Amino acid sequence: MIEDVVLVILTPVQGVFQRITRSAESVLATVRNYQYLLKENERLTEQLVAAATLESRLAELRRENHRLRQLLNLEARSEHELMAAEVTAREASGWFQTMTINRGATHGVAPRMAVVTSEGLVGNVLSVTTVSAQVLLLTDTRQAVSALVQRSRDPGEATGIVESAAGRLGSLKMINLPREANIQTGDTVISSGLGGVFPKGLVIGYVLETGEDEYAIMKYALLKPAANFNRLEEVFVVLTSPAGR
Repeated sequence: MIEDVVLVILTPVQGVFQRITRSAESVLATVRNYQYLLKENERLTEQLVAAATLESRLAELRRENHRLRQLLNLEARSEHELMAAEVTAREASGWFQTMTINRGATHGVAPRMAVVTSEGLVGNVLSVTTVSAQVLLLTDTRQAVSALVQRSRDPGEATGIVESAAGRLGSLKMINLPREANIQTGDTVISSGLGGVFPKGLVIGYVLETGEDEYAIMKYALLKPAANFNRLEEVFVVLTSPAGR
């Protein structure tokens, strides 16, 4: 009888303890599961970051490969002796625009040498150090290039000058065109070879629009540069030009 009484008294208490034990075990399991999920989330996040980094690197390598292929293609078909160089710095203050490349006097680079990309003319060497050079870009207002229209050969090798278009930074302006010059939107403008700085036949830009000067004596043309000056990473220095150019 005593055993029965004790059993009757303890049974509810045991049930309470069992429920408490089960609750504690459930809480511990939940905590362990939460910690596992945290670690799993951290691991997956690291994998995602690594994958994104790899994809970004692969995309950059594809773009670099494309640029290098274009440069190699230019080197293979060019009449000129070219030297590859990397752009290491850019400076654009006010109207003046220059960049620095990692080739200098020890590599055979000298002032006035033309600088090009696979797209077209970039500018010319302004100054050199032992292992670097400063390049004056076509978009600099101090720059001027003797030029002509490729299609019509206007204005001839004597008059076409391309300079940075005042008030339209990043564009070019071809001035001193005769009124009768045959020049149209979309025409390609190339270097004429006069002046002894820029070899003949280098693509300078493409005609966006034409007009007349304030006295209606001469024509002018605004040009879109052939080279993308916002994305210059690798260039070529023109070391020599063919005879007669």
